[in-house]
Amino acid sequence: MATSKHVASGARYAFFLSFVAAIGGFLFGYDLVIISGVQLFLRQQFTLTPTQFGFATSSAILGCIIGPSLGAWLCDRIGRKTTLMLSGVLFLVGAIGAGLATNILTFNLFRITGGVGVGLSSLASPMYIAEIGPARQRGRLGLMYQLAITVGAVSATIAAYFLARFLPPSISWRLMLASVAVPVVVFMVLLVRVPQSPRWLAEEGRFDEAFSILARIDGEGFARAEMKEIRESLNAESGTFAELFEPGMRRALLTGIALALFNNWTGWSGIAYYLPSLFQQAGYPQASSAIGVNVLIMSGNFLLTFVSIWLVDRSGRRPIWIITSAAMVACLVIAGWVFQLQMTGAIVVAVIFVCAIPHSIGLGPLPWLMMSELYPTRIRARAVSISTTFLWVAGFTGPFAFPAIEAASKRHFGSIAGVFWFYAVISLIAFLWGRKFLPETKGRTLEEIAESWTSTPHTR
Repeated sequence: MATSKHVASGARYAFFLSFVAAIGGFLFGYDLVIISGVQLFLRQQFTLTPTQFGFATSSAILGCIIGPSLGAWLCDRIGRKTTLMLSGVLFLVGAIGAGLATNILTFNLFRITGGVGVGLSSLASPMYIAEIGPARQRGRLGLMYQLAITVGAVSATIAAYFLARFLPPSISWRLMLASVAVPVVVFMVLLVRVPQSPRWLAEEGRFDEAFSILARIDGEGFARAEMKEIRESLNAESGTFAELFEPGMRRALLTGIALALFNNWTGWSGIAYYLPSLFQQAGYPQASSAIGVNVLIMSGNFLLTFVSIWLVDRSGRRPIWIITSAAMVACLVIAGWVFQLQMTGAIVVAVIFVCAIPHSIGLGPLPWLMMSELYPTRIRARAVSISTTFLWVAGFTGPFAFPAIEAASKRHFGSIAGVFWFYAVISLIAFLWGRKFLPETKGRTLEEIAESWTSTPHTR
C-alpha cells in the first residue's frame, strides 16, 4: 500500500506532467486569440476585402484542421510527447513567419503553419493528460488544458493591449504575432523532462517503462491494476479504423463529434474572435480601449475555469453540460436584445461576459476533456483525431462565417442581434442532445469507459 508521503509525491508528479502538457493549451489560446488584436490593424495593413479579412482572421484554424489527422499518425508512431515537441517547432515557425510577412498570402501561409502546431497540440496534450491521470483526478487534471487555454488567451490580450497602446500600428501587430516564441521555448525545454505516455509505451510493448511511470504517479497497487486493464484492453482491440465504426464505438465516435461541434457552435467561439470589433461598435472606438475591455472578458474566462475544475469531479460531466447549455440559451437571447436595442457601454461588456460564463464552465472545457476519455487505448489517437478535426472544422467555419451572419442579421433585424439568437438555437439543440445522449465519465477508468460502449446499451 502506498504511504501518504508517496501519494503526495505521486500527485505532484502527475500535476507536473499535466502542467507541462497543458502548456500546449496555453500556446493554443495565445496563438489563436492574439489575432483578435492583430485584426484591428490587419485590414488596413493589407487593404483586405471582407472575405479576405474573414479568411485572414481564421486562416490558422485551417492548419488546426490538418493537425489532428497528422497528429493521429504521429501520436501512434512517435508518441504523444514527441508529437508535442514537433508542435512547438511549428508554433515557432508560424509565429515568427507571420510576424515578418510582407503580404497577405505569406501571412496566411505562416498562420496555417502555426495552426498545424495548434492542431497537433490540441490532440496530443489532452490525450497525454488523460492517459497519465488516475480516474479520481482525471477531470481536474484534464481541465488544466482548458485552464491553460484561458491563461494563454488572457496573456495574448494583455500583450496586444500594451503593444497597441505604446507602439505604432506598423510594428505592434507584428510583435503581437512574434511574441508567442517566448512561451514556445519554455514549453520545449520543459518537455525534455517529461516521459512518454504509459499507455503508449504499453501499446509499444514497453510494459516495464509504463509500469514504472504509473507507479510513480499513484503507487504500485494503482500501477498493477492499470496495467492489467491496459493489457486486457489492448488484447481486445484490433486498432483499425474499422473498429471505430462498429456499433458501440460508432456511438462513442458520434458523441465525440457532437461535443466537438457544440464546443464551437454554441456561440462563444464565434463571438470571441471578434470581441474587439464588437466593442468598437458598442462605444469603445480606440483599438487599445477595445482590446483593454477584451482583457477583462478573457480574465473572467480564466477565473471561471477554476469553477469548472472544482465541479467536474464532484458534480460530473453530464449535469454540468445540461445546466450550462440551458444557461447559454438564456444568455444569448438576452445579449441579442441588448444589441437589438442598440445599447452601448458597460451593459454590452456585462452581457458579453455573461455569455462567457456557461462556455467557460461547461461548453468550452468539457469537450476537450471528454473527447480524450471516450475511446479505447489502441484506437484513441485515431478517434480523438476525427473528433478534434470536426472541432477545428467547426472552429474555422464559426469565425469565418461570423461576418456573413452579422451582415444577414443587420439586413433582417437592423442590428447584430440575430447572431446571438442564431447561436441560441444551436445551444438549445446542445441542451436537448445532452439530456438524451451524453454519458457520464466521472470516476471511471479509461478502460471502463471504453468497455461501456459495447457491454451495455448506454450508460449514463
